Amino acid sequence: MVNSTLGNHANLSALLAQSVNNTSQISLAAPQSSGDLQAINDLHTNAPKITDELLSQLNNETIDEALASNQKVEDVLQQQLTSLFTISSTPSLNNYKPSNEELALRTVITSQHEGLLKNESSDKLIERLNTSVKNIQGAYANTSDILSNLGQLGHEQKTFLASSQQRVERTLNPYMESLNRAKYGDDDNYLFELSVKTKEGDVINITFNSSQGYDEETGEAIDGFGISYEVSGNLSEAEHTALTQVMSGVGEMADEFFKVSENSFNPITVPNQSDMSLDFLAGFNSQQLAGFNVSFSTTQNDALDYGENTLDLSYSIDEASNQQALVFKAESGQNDIDFALDMSTIGAKDTQQMQLYLASLDESLEDSRVNSTEDSKDSAFARKGDEAMQQGFVLFKGAFASMSAAAERYSNLESLAEQHFNDGRAMVADLVDNMITNDARYQGLGNKAPNTLGEGISKLADFDATFSYALDNGDYQPKSTIELSQVTEQAQLGDLSGVTQSKNVSSYFDYQYSRPDYYDKEESYNVGTAVKNKELVGLDQSHEVDVDTKMFEFNPQTNQYELQMAMQEQTISKSDIRLIDDIWLEENENSYSMHKKERDESDDKQDDFIETNRHSHTKLVTLIGDLDKLAENKDVRREYLTNLSQVNFFMDKK
Repeated sequence: MVNSTLGNHANLSALLAQSVNNTSQISLAAPQSSGDLQAINDLHTNAPKITDELLSQLNNETIDEALASNQKVEDVLQQQLTSLFTISSTPSLNNYKPSNEELALRTVITSQHEGLLKNESSDKLIERLNTSVKNIQGAYANTSDILSNLGQLGHEQKTFLASSQQRVERTLNPYMESLNRAKYGDDDNYLFELSVKTKEGDVINITFNSSQGYDEETGEAIDGFGISYEVSGNLSEAEHTALTQVMSGVGEMADEFFKVSENSFNPITVPNQSDMSLDFLAGFNSQQLAGFNVSFSTTQNDALDYGENTLDLSYSIDEASNQQALVFKAESGQNDIDFALDMSTIGAKDTQQMQLYLASLDESLEDSRVNSTEDSKDSAFARKGDEAMQQGFVLFKGAFASMSAAAERYSNLESLAEQHFNDGRAMVADLVDNMITNDARYQGLGNKAPNTLGEGISKLADFDATFSYALDNGDYQPKSTIELSQVTEQAQLGDLSGVTQSKNVSSYFDYQYSRPDYYDKEESYNVGTAVKNKELVGLDQSHEVDVDTKMFEFNPQTNQYELQMAMQEQTISKSDIRLIDDIWLEENENSYSMHKKERDESDDKQDDFIETNRHSHTKLVTLIGDLDKLAENKDVRREYLTNLSQVNFFMDKK
């Protein structure tokens, strides 16, 4: 069955939430040209200079006097806008002093008039228009910068400038939109594809496309839309309900992806992943559906070199292996975001551990975003690139939380999975938590390197998650990769049982193909347990942090990058506990090592390196309990040593 429709509707989420058996109609806000987006980012490149006379006047005013009036703001802005006129285009104003808004509009009108007098083509007129808009944006930005540098940009002045600029934009919007639609309308296209597979094997395919154009006869913008809906097989009422839930969530994502600005000065808003949400995965109906694939793409004004934006998302759940998988990829201009999540469907709610994991991800992102060549907190991806990475990272963390919630819900739905989980890991996790938080004898891991992964056994579903962000900016191509994983296993040997769990997080940063700098940090936490008669008799923990950094500097004389600093740093903390016959035996061990190599900055030793090495190691064994019974009663001592040997063998064998 295929239904195709053309028409208007509120948005994609509303469309997809409708009954899939009904004919649906849709309309999207008209996209606008994207040529000025880069120009707006470079507003200060050709900033006109403020005259010495006006600068002197401003410097002679006190800050209080400047704050008391917007006159100085008007004077600076007036000069900035006046500087946009060429000699041939400067209008004769006689004694009339136009407002700043009028002056801004005159720069557009006079520039267009010049083009018409020269019989320029429509392409040239569009270029003139875009240049005028860019220059006006620059005038307002320059005014703000000048006043800020003089310490005379307060809240009142910011409000004045914003209001003035908004009035200019409202006036120019219709003019900008009609001209850009006329030239670039045929290059604006949307494509949306969704494929959902039911647990029974039925497949639902939905395709949506949209294009914008311009009717020269009416002078109005026109929109063309197409939707196809196809089902292989018959949907039950339950499948239909589950499908509607997916469509609603995917539709809301599409609305954010295809959202465009209503401001023609900023013709296109780049898809903002932080406004999207994958929360609907938490309620994914695995009893009816097996998974889905969705693709979004926009092609907007290739003539203005903005190119195509794409987003591909795949989610599936395999009941046989108790696994769920998510793959996400988004490309937008120079930005490339990829992440993948493989997660078990067996897990429970663990709010504290979830917070620790999210905090660990944030710390890893901070490690990888900082420029490895400078001791600063500036992002290696620059402001715009860092914003794009942060947006994608928010979506990644949201997906992680949603899939964990789905695993918790799935475990509760599946009685076999619930029994398997609760009889094993949940009980042991509670025993471990009680020992490390409530037992006064516990010494625990050293605090040389804070454990961001958290001590104890996580009740969350096991997972393997990877996030990467790359910025392709010609020769400058930084890339950040973050990985987080959790693996849990259970073992049984005689009357001993136990759980082992490994938590790992790593962050890696480098400049792809352009320079050899890199930063690599890996952190791991491992815990092993032995349980007898539902009592914890053995607990082994280890925490390790490894950092490897290399920083280079370009030498124009040799035309190559040369090593400036290299450092390897390792911190290890271990704790082994045996609690047998109420005798507490704990062994703690901590070590730290560092090797650093730095280039000597002395003029006569620039080819030499200064090397630094550090190493420390401590070990402490603690024995607490009624030791007299071990010394005085050889049978008690023999039984204790036998039980201790069994626990040690069990722990080693795991």
